[in-house]
Amino acid sequence: MKRIIVAILILICFGIAWQMLSIIKIKVVGQPNSTGILATQVEQPFFASLQKETGLPIEIEFKSLDTLGVKDTHQLPMMRDGVFDLASLRLIQNSQNEVTLNGLDLTGLNLSIKKGHALADAYLPIVDKHLQEKYQVKVLGLWSFGPQELFCKNPITRMSDLKGLKVRVAGELLGDYIASFGAIAAIIPFDETRAALQNGLVDCAISSAASASSAGWLEYVKYYIPISFNTGINAYVITLLKWNLLSETQQQTLQTAFDKHISNMWAISEDIYSNSQDCLTGKDACKNSQKYKLIRVDIPSEDLTYLKLQAKAISYKKWSEACNKEYPGCGEEWLRIAGPVADIQ
Repeated sequence: MKRIIVAILILICFGIAWQMLSIIKIKVVGQPNSTGILATQVEQPFFASLQKETGLPIEIEFKSLDTLGVKDTHQLPMMRDGVFDLASLRLIQNSQNEVTLNGLDLTGLNLSIKKGHALADAYLPIVDKHLQEKYQVKVLGLWSFGPQELFCKNPITRMSDLKGLKVRVAGELLGDYIASFGAIAAIIPFDETRAALQNGLVDCAISSAASASSAGWLEYVKYYIPISFNTGINAYVITLLKWNLLSETQQQTLQTAFDKHISNMWAISEDIYSNSQDCLTGKDACKNSQKYKLIRVDIPSEDLTYLKLQAKAISYKKWSEACNKEYPGCGEEWLRIAGPVADIQ
């Protein structure tokens, strides 16, 4: 009898130990807290409940980017090196590591959120293929912070008024595009932009309305120019090492959870953007957000036409040349797949 009890105890202990070993630990890096609602009220609760909601044998260790003290430009290399297993990937900031990322959200097209969504989804299979080959990460889906728009201290009535002004941008391609209007582009990390505005290091800054409000930028600007320089596309990516530890059924379960979450992110992003239009200018319709008294400036229609021309002459030309060097035929491939969505031939 004692032998049987001992055998049973050994089996129980072995079972517990095996169960512990079979748990897949996933280190997640999320968006900075300072980016606002989508990070703190949507993304973080999703990861906090992911294991419970899916029932998968996973253990999530979540940290926001700003609590880690690492630069957002290093997310892809750090994932390849095993520092993180899953990331809420900031696309513009990581485009220096993977050139096709810019093809998901080409600068200067001035697209609506829905158009930006369609363009990004159309080009996603190409990006996913290159990320898997180069960084061994798989894209679980794309979402948007909302249009990346212009906020300025100085009065702006048309694009030519940017001449000589210092404008904060998130990446090189946007910097080149802004410079084509005579502005002085300054690539500054998101978390450092508030201080740059406060101290007069820049005259204008580009970001989504919600993120600019959450980060305290709007205390130091007076003018709001609703031009969508980018759609604010970001991605969720997981290392193939962790993805392949899951069975096919478990992969489907995880993907389904992300599909639902991402759909929610898009819907909330649109709602936030719609509400931001009222809050930025202090309208009574503003809900659950701080009201500001920014002066909205709608630039002339001929400027909007010129923006599109510059998108092809500056953004597409420079990006396609860089992309073709790494992936021959990349530019033509983008025109075939995404061009019709973006109305660029």
